[in-house]
Amino acid sequence: MSLISLQGKVLLAERTALGKAIRHTWVGNAPTCELQLGAETTNKTESFSGNRLQYGFLQRGKTATLNLTLDEWLLPNLILGLYAQQQSIAAATVTGEALPSPIVAGDMFRLAKPYISDLVLTASSTALVAGTDYRIESANAALIEFLTPQASAVTAAYETEEAVALTMFTQQPPERWFVLDGIDTETGKSVIVDLYRCKFNPVSSLGLIHEEYGNLPLTGSVLYDPLNVGDPILGGYGRYIEKKAA
Repeated sequence: MSLISLQGKVLLAERTALGKAIRHTWVGNAPTCELQLGAETTNKTESFSGNRLQYGFLQRGKTATLNLTLDEWLLPNLILGLYAQQQSIAAATVTGEALPSPIVAGDMFRLAKPYISDLVLTASSTALVAGTDYRIESANAALIEFLTPQASAVTAAYETEEAVALTMFTQQPPERWFVLDGIDTETGKSVIVDLYRCKFNPVSSLGLIHEEYGNLPLTGSVLYDPLNVGDPILGGYGRYIEKKAA
């Protein structure tokens, strides 16, 4: 009898042009990691016995799907799930940013850059008073609510902090080499799984409001690897490794 209960670290690596894995990155806690194998088949039923029995079984293709649930919203994980590019937003000093005019009491506007501080609003060369003419609804989102009407044009000056932006659907999905550095918690045995060419779909459902901990579900295809198929130690899709018993 050989019972098994696997745990382990999931790492994703970049692939070189020669099909080698480089720059392995741990994706953080992965409570679900599942490999689904499938085959496209055609059955043939005979017509000579009178029982229409299965007479042939033609295998037309093989597929492999990887399902991952990630607990940690690390930037590399989000980039994979959002098909995103990472852009740096430098800290800046903003002056003379014009707001829509005229403004009525209760209007709320968002400034051009987030994470603001030292805000000064000016109308007709006169500084508006915080708490009387306006209030900052959210310094993070740069939301300003006006408490008094402003007939003259209003301009904003403020400081911003450095930030990182992920622009969605701005790049094609990259290929990643999957590694499970696993351990059988029943026996303490090491288990390693390699999948050489994984290409993930965009995240199908991304919770943005959470009652409890959120997660990042990823599903991808495991593709045939013509660069490694000639190596009998690797094969063309992936491999399962465990240490030989003493």
